[in-house]
Amino acid sequence: MNFSSQRVASWLALVVATTSLNVFAAAPDYAAVNDIFQKHCVECHAAQDPEGGFVMETYEAVMKGGKEGVAIVPGNASDSLLVKFLEGRAGKKGKNQFMPPGKNEHLSPAHIALIRAWIDAGAKAPTQAMASRRELKVPSIAPKKEPRRAIKSVAWSEAAGLIAVARYGEVELFTPGSATPKYKLTGHIGAVNAVAFSRDGKHLFAAAGQTGLFGEVRHWDVATGKLVQVLEGHLDALYAVAVSPDGKLLASGGYDQQIILWDITSGKPARTLKGHNGCVYDLDFRSDGKILASVSADRTAKLWDVATGERRDTLSQSLKEIYSVAFSADGKRLAAAGVDNRIRVWEVSERANETTNPLLYSKFGHEGAILNLAFSPDGKWLVSTAEDRTVKLWDFRTMREVRVLEKQSDWAPGLVFGQNGQQIIVGRLDGTLGHYRTDSGEAVAGSTKLTQTQTAP
Repeated sequence: MNFSSQRVASWLALVVATTSLNVFAAAPDYAAVNDIFQKHCVECHAAQDPEGGFVMETYEAVMKGGKEGVAIVPGNASDSLLVKFLEGRAGKKGKNQFMPPGKNEHLSPAHIALIRAWIDAGAKAPTQAMASRRELKVPSIAPKKEPRRAIKSVAWSEAAGLIAVARYGEVELFTPGSATPKYKLTGHIGAVNAVAFSRDGKHLFAAAGQTGLFGEVRHWDVATGKLVQVLEGHLDALYAVAVSPDGKLLASGGYDQQIILWDITSGKPARTLKGHNGCVYDLDFRSDGKILASVSADRTAKLWDVATGERRDTLSQSLKEIYSVAFSADGKRLAAAGVDNRIRVWEVSERANETTNPLLYSKFGHEGAILNLAFSPDGKWLVSTAEDRTVKLWDFRTMREVRVLEKQSDWAPGLVFGQNGQQIIVGRLDGTLGHYRTDSGEAVAGSTKLTQTQTAP
C-alpha cells in the first residue's frame, strides 16, 4: 500500500469510528430496544408461558432475567447473557445456542448493536412511560356484506334506569321501552365482552381488547356519555368485569389468565391475582365486597380475599370450562355453570376458607353449554341461558325449574334481570335484544327491534 492509499484508509477508518460514536453518542432509549423485543422475542417470552422463565414484555421483566440467571449486566454487553444468546455464544460444551432458536430469523447486526449500546450505556429504564398495548398490523379488507352486530353482554342499572348493550367496538345505552339508544359509546378495541354499572348508576365499565395483544377497560360517565379513563394492563382480550359494592374497586379478567383489581379513583392497579391456568371468563363480588369469585377455562371457580389478594379456595367440581359465576343476593351461596351443562351451587362461609364451602347442588340445566347466569335482586330466582337457545327460570331455594322461555333466535350470552327483577333481559348473537316478564315468561311486545343510535357528545 502506498502513502496515498494509507492516507485514504486512515481517513475511512476515522469516518467509520466517528460515525459509530455519533450513532451511539446518546445512548439508545429502552423504547427502541423494546421495539426489537416485541417484534422478535415476545412470541416465545410472553408472561403467559415464557421460554426459560424469561419474560421480555416489560423493562422490569427483562432486567429480572429467567431460569438461566440475570440476562443483563448494565455497562457490560459482552458479559450479558442476553447478548451471548443473540450472538450465538451461549451454551454448554461448545454447543452454541442462538436466540431466536432453530430456523427462526436471527437478529440483524444493527439490532444487536443497538441492544449492545443500550446495555453498555447502563441499560437504563425508559425515559417515558411505555405504552401497555402492542399494535396488530393487518391488511384492511372490506367485508362483502354487512356484519351482524352481535350482542356479547348486557347490564342493567336500577339507579340510572338504563340498559347497557355491548357489541363489537361499542356499547349502547337504552332506556326501557325505547328502541333508540340514548348514547352510543364508541372507541373500544375489539369485541366488548362484558359491561358493568356501578351500584349508584353513575359509572359504566366496558371490557374489551385485541386478542393476543392487550386488554382494556373503558370507564364511562353515564350521565354525559363521556369517557372518564381507559384502564390498561392486561396482555390479552378481556372477558370479565365486575364493580365492588362500594364502587371503589374494579375487577377485570381475560385470556391472559390474570385478574387485576383496579383502584377506580386513581385508575391504577391495586393488586393482581394469579392462579388460573385458563381464560378468566367471569367475575363477581360478594355483597359485602370482601370476597371475589372467578371462573375459568381451567374448570375451576376460585374465591379470593379482596383486601389481600389471597386465594381462599378453589372449587374444582366442574368437568369442563366454566363460563359464568354469580353470588346470591345475601352472599351466602355461589352459582356457576359452563360447558358441562350443569349449574352448581356452593354454600360460602364468612371467610371462604378451604373446606368450608360445600357443594349443595349439581343440577343438569340445559342440553347445551350454559352461557350465562343471573340472580334476581331479591335472590329468589336464578335465570340461565345456553347454547341450545333456551332460557330457563329456576327457584333458587330448591333449584327447581319454574319455566322455560320461548326458543331464542340465537345464542344469548347477554343476560340480566331488569325493572327491579320484574323483567328478564336477553341479548343475542344475532344482534337482537329481548325482554320477558319474570312472572309469566311472556315477551314484552316490540322488545327485539333496535334502531339507529346517537353517538355520545
